[in-house]
Amino acid sequence: MRKDHWAGAVTNFMSRRACLISFIVAVIVTLSLSAGMLRLWADPGFNLLVNEGGAEWIRFPKPFHLAIYWSESLSTSFRCRLDVRRTPEKAVLTFRAMKKAIVYLDGRLIFRTSEDLQRWKEPHRLDLGPWLETGKHELRIDVSNLNGHPALLAYCKSLGIFSGESWEASSDSREWMPALPVDQISHLPISRQFPRSDQAIRSLFPLFFSVFALFFFWSLRSDDPLSPSWFTKAHLSAGAVRWLVLGAWIVMAVNNFWKLPLEMGMDANGHLQYIRYLFENGRIPLATEGWQMFQSPFYYLLAAAVYQSFLSLFSAETVIRILKLLSFLCGMVQVEICYRTLRNAYPGKESLQVIGTLLGGLLPMNLYMSQSLGNEPLVGCLIALIILLACLVSSGVRGATRETAILMGFILGLALLTKVTAILIVPPLLFFVSVEIMKRSDSPGEGIRSVARFVIIALCIAMTVAGWYYLRNRIEMGRFFVGGWDAIRDIVWWQDPGYRTLRQCYIFGESISYPVFSSIYGFWDAIYSSFWADGYMSAYDRPPWNYGFMLSGALLSLLPSTAILIGFVVTGRVKCGPLSRMLRFSVCSIAFYLAAIFYLFLTVPFLSSAKATYALGLIPCFALIGTAGFEILTRKRFLRAAVYGLFACWAVGSYVSYFII
Repeated sequence: MRKDHWAGAVTNFMSRRACLISFIVAVIVTLSLSAGMLRLWADPGFNLLVNEGGAEWIRFPKPFHLAIYWSESLSTSFRCRLDVRRTPEKAVLTFRAMKKAIVYLDGRLIFRTSEDLQRWKEPHRLDLGPWLETGKHELRIDVSNLNGHPALLAYCKSLGIFSGESWEASSDSREWMPALPVDQISHLPISRQFPRSDQAIRSLFPLFFSVFALFFFWSLRSDDPLSPSWFTKAHLSAGAVRWLVLGAWIVMAVNNFWKLPLEMGMDANGHLQYIRYLFENGRIPLATEGWQMFQSPFYYLLAAAVYQSFLSLFSAETVIRILKLLSFLCGMVQVEICYRTLRNAYPGKESLQVIGTLLGGLLPMNLYMSQSLGNEPLVGCLIALIILLACLVSSGVRGATRETAILMGFILGLALLTKVTAILIVPPLLFFVSVEIMKRSDSPGEGIRSVARFVIIALCIAMTVAGWYYLRNRIEMGRFFVGGWDAIRDIVWWQDPGYRTLRQCYIFGESISYPVFSSIYGFWDAIYSSFWADGYMSAYDRPPWNYGFMLSGALLSLLPSTAILIGFVVTGRVKCGPLSRMLRFSVCSIAFYLAAIFYLFLTVPFLSSAKATYALGLIPCFALIGTAGFEILTRKRFLRAAVYGLFACWAVGSYVSYFII
């Protein structure tokens, strides 16, 4: 009785304070975003170029290439010609340079910016009046940049000077060409070596039409009350679909075992170097000892043990192929986790469980990432296990007991020992589990004590499992975590374009037509192309995927993308209950990861800094939210039939894309 009274009091309080809480959350979010934008504007570590004063940031019109540039200093001269008919009292030139600049007027040096590269975002204001007289003049600004393209923004309203396409640029001060706005990004030549997505679908139209027609009419017939009983009973259960998907994964593993290139995968050689280092030296390397040596060691310790076990039985090449099966196994576990998560989220709704299992089980980023060397599939599998545990707690299947805290802390520790990005799941995980504990407590005091006990146990276990490695980094390297781009490693490199613009933060669409390396256009194209396709072509090695199906998938994926977006929208409208809490937890987790990937996108000048695969562990979250969207899309009979037909085309295309023929 006391517990019911406490729960009722909490519900009543929350319902009366809903508007106030929403307002407070909105204010906090607005202030956080404002503070973030101010930092983006001022922090020299963010290579974000924002147009102002009617002028555009400009650069030398050099085509972008798919290449790695090592540490170097680049210089570009920019010039504009002006005809002064009347000398103004003040002719203040405002300019920003990325990152050092020297200003010349008619060949005379009149200004030089600071040598301190940390001050490159400061605006410079220079009165040209003392050097001006009526007649023709040439304003030239030489800009130099370390590890990136030099860029310039300049304007003087009284003289009609506005940097843009009317300016000229030169890399040698001899040959001049029209300058290019930094927002004008050229495609990488390799992306046009493949057909457009719609052309790929047309080439496979007979197959996709057959699949669509089969499931379209199957859905319509199954809804018909006059259908024979055997037809109605022919539907597969979610459990059976789970086994079919797992069986398909096994068939793919067997088929692709000898067909996949050995070095396929993002930084595959670096991962293999780490594994061999452990095998040969018997110790964990420091972050400065190799390309991927900054990574946490758990995956590499497992891989080194497998490497040692099989090297005496098989050739080194075969053992490397066996190592890839570790990643494949992690991908298969994700299928099982999705099935169990959906079964708890939608009990009694078999069709929704089937959709969620297929969506999570055949997600392209899981299919292609699970066929290469690297720690991403393992950390994704461990994070997905944590999410499943959190969902079991929310649904009441598993209590927030000491045993649950120990298990969750142990898995979290292994995840942190595999890759530091696992830390991103901690805030939403602890928040939603704490809310669940508070709701089930008899009193506020008991709830607070239970939350504190659960959190302390989970974090202590996690730190016991993984903390030693980060403490070692602190002792040996002076910091707990050393990133791959950290200057302390003396491995300095960058890729085109080497800067970010506001347009790159919001533009989207190229990845639907040309997904291969569409990441060069902006953040959302990078996420879409690596989520629904192998947009980075497994780190440039061009694996032998079935590219017709993969490119078709970029267009077919608009359906599950729409379902996920609808799921985001309806999450706030789902009534209180386990499903509501699971969806909110999923939305919050995805938001944390997207924010972290976006931060990396702004700060690290690599083409592949924005990858959906960093969120590989959130596959159960995407499956949950996508299923919520599909529930809305399948309420009407004919719409449901069309959705099932298109979804079947997507599922077939997704699987066949990475099944090497």
